[in-house]
Amino acid sequence: MTQPKARIVEVLMRDGLQTMVHEEGWHVPTTDEKLAMIEMIADAGVPEIEVTGFVHPKVIPMLADADEVVRRLPQREGVVYRALVPNLRGAQRAIDAGCTKVSALIVASEAYSMKNSRMNIADNVEQIRQIAELAHSAGIDIDVSMGICFLCPFEGAIEQSRVLDLIETFAGFGIHEVSIADSIGMSNPRDVGSLVNAITTRFPEITLGVHLHECTGMAIANTLAAYQNGATVFEACIGGYGGGIAMPVSVLGMGNVSTEDVVHLFREIGVETGVDLDALRAVGVHAAQLIGIPSRSRVTQFGTYEEFHGMAQQYR
Repeated sequence: MTQPKARIVEVLMRDGLQTMVHEEGWHVPTTDEKLAMIEMIADAGVPEIEVTGFVHPKVIPMLADADEVVRRLPQREGVVYRALVPNLRGAQRAIDAGCTKVSALIVASEAYSMKNSRMNIADNVEQIRQIAELAHSAGIDIDVSMGICFLCPFEGAIEQSRVLDLIETFAGFGIHEVSIADSIGMSNPRDVGSLVNAITTRFPEITLGVHLHECTGMAIANTLAAYQNGATVFEACIGGYGGGIAMPVSVLGMGNVSTEDVVHLFREIGVETGVDLDALRAVGVHAAQLIGIPSRSRVTQFGTYEEFHGMAQQYR
């Protein structure tokens, strides 16, 4: 039986850059540099790219050029460009700039929501209802990115029922794609697989994605657990950059699961992504040089088995 494809979503240009606010001594790419990198990512075969976020420029200054980035996006047939929108105002800005897909943001923790956006879950849900209404009237696609779906630094473990109830609400808004996140990178394959299975069983009509952060070395295992339980969309960041913002401790060294490693995983188990791993790794090398922070991707640092075997043959 043919295995389901895995759709890769690249988040370097939004989540990667946005959360580098914690790092020191790195270069914020110019608009031209961002656009060139987006073009390289598209050329590598990545089917969906989160190109920016329509957030307040004083809060996230590295995304202050969101409107210009969207207006100048390179045209690539088959490539979906989306933007994160934290509220209705951001969604309207995105649509005005020419976005064809928006990603509404929410977290499944009241405490984290208040820390991160100073908005409770009920108010956030109402914002998403309005964003969905606006997106549908504008004829553009919408998905929901839901953070803190497993563990919260403030509340502890998140009940599955809370995540399931929120997804049911979003389905009622006419939203058919949801991505769940392990925002602190400390979940495990058992819990990831369990929640993904619960969602795909209850909502078979929902396209389910995962957005996994890396902190304890389980992100790749969590990726596999999610895939094996029905997730088909995998958000990741070239170089493994990024991480959470509203954390009680330093998040230096923490980041998103590396796109290169996710693509390598799927290639090794025979799952099609349509992404050229070598081209993607070249983008990772370029990004590390441009930004000034070494890549955290394992396959970029150490290579594939084929490369290792080739070197061994030469050595012998």
